[in-house]
Amino acid sequence: MAAISLQGVNLGYMKLDWEFLCFPHPERILHAGNPRSEHILYDCPALCYIIDHPDGRILWETGVSSRWADEWPDAWKALIDLEQVTPEVCLEHRLKELGYGPEDFRYLAMGHLHCDHAGGMRIFQDAGTEILVHEDEWKHVNNLEAEGTLQNFFHSPADLEVLKAKRPTLISGEQEEIAEGVTLVALPGHTAGTMGLQIELEHTGTVLLTSDALYYHDSYGPPEVGSPVTWDTVAHRRSAAKIRKIALEKEAYLFPGHDETGIRQYKNRSEFVDIKFTPEYRYE
Repeated sequence: MAAISLQGVNLGYMKLDWEFLCFPHPERILHAGNPRSEHILYDCPALCYIIDHPDGRILWETGVSSRWADEWPDAWKALIDLEQVTPEVCLEHRLKELGYGPEDFRYLAMGHLHCDHAGGMRIFQDAGTEILVHEDEWKHVNNLEAEGTLQNFFHSPADLEVLKAKRPTLISGEQEEIAEGVTLVALPGHTAGTMGLQIELEHTGTVLLTSDALYYHDSYGPPEVGSPVTWDTVAHRRSAAKIRKIALEKEAYLFPGHDETGIRQYKNRSEFVDIKFTPEYRYE
């Protein structure tokens, strides 16, 4: 089989309180030796990844909608500064810069359906691309909509309308190989149906794209560090243990959901590594 490659794409920075992603961090907990701590505004990247595969190109997640100013409620915009997320850094423009259009992708795999990951889905509405969503995620967002609480959990009605029109392909169970060497892995907790994408590369080895099951490199631990933006904290801890198990067994690279620093896990140690997002770079 021809080689698989992986390319990271930066879709702009959201400015937000770092503790949304990583709290309570052991180094920031108040105690006698640390009687005060300051909040940090973090330039939080929205990210997607392109997987070139002999059986068809795959896109992992889609970032923020270029129409966020009209679609996001004021409460969200008060928490997250999106002024750096201009149409020029959103998905459609980024793909055009790389020479791609929606029709160039066989699959769009969605780690979860929060608005900062699902905002670019609409460009695939009229393409032949299959949108892959875990069935637990799909059921959950539909239940939230029926209850009238969709926006309380950082889901955008505009994103859901795209999926209603197109109908996603639903993934069930713990894992599913969607192409040789490319496997969706269930990692619930952040949302009801969060998934990761495990990719087996010839030279780099295993890469696990974690979506927000692992927000940030400092979240990895041990012990793993949670987030206040978590649907089920018990499930999140189980998924954190699952990520670590995969990382140890495969000596994998972990690429978190909102970070330009990844983790390389070895049998007896881990180290932080820069994730390369330059247009010409491919992990192979």
